[in-house]
Amino acid sequence: MPSRFRLRKIFAPVVKFMAKGFIKIKVTPNIATLLMVFCACMSALSLILWESLLLYGVWIFITGLMDGVDGAIARLTGQGSKFGAFFDSSMDRLSEGIIYSALLVKMDLLFDIPEIWSVLLIGMCLLFSFLISYTRARLELIGKREKINFDSNIGLMGRSERLFFLFLSNMIVGLFHIELLIFIIIYLVLILTTAIYRFIKYQQFIESIEKKL
Repeated sequence: MPSRFRLRKIFAPVVKFMAKGFIKIKVTPNIATLLMVFCACMSALSLILWESLLLYGVWIFITGLMDGVDGAIARLTGQGSKFGAFFDSSMDRLSEGIIYSALLVKMDLLFDIPEIWSVLLIGMCLLFSFLISYTRARLELIGKREKINFDSNIGLMGRSERLFFLFLSNMIVGLFHIELLIFIIIYLVLILTTAIYRFIKYQQFIESIEKKL
């Protein structure tokens, strides 16, 4: 899936509307990034303290929206900076870690499987989520260095899609009491497939650059 078909495009009008509202109250891109992390913390607390999959899912959805708001504010106000991009990327990883940590804390409640398998399952979800983002960041550095454009935001499960899947699956489980384990296994398969797909495509891109040198 190329970047032009991603969920971020679908929710762009909502994100832009939110960004304009935050601009009116003098919220900077970096503050919006911190608000995104706050939303991730609220999602974790909703599951850990109140054991509510519905609230957990809703806050994940808001986290996904806020993930785009900081960039929208930067573009609309011209406040973009290299540090802002670095800060945003770092906080993205932190927010995902916070969201997954809630699943680890409540795994005995959520998964009717041995603890070791729950830890392994959630750990692999976190690992491959990070790998998807890390490989893209590394490739973009290579592309900038060689001054070659490449659509690196490919594959089914980009960050927006990962957050939306977690939101949707938790809402379904919370409303219809289906086993969350089923959705987490599907999620792991999807992000693993995306990581492999990106790795193959990125390898082909890098090899094409090397042939031109």
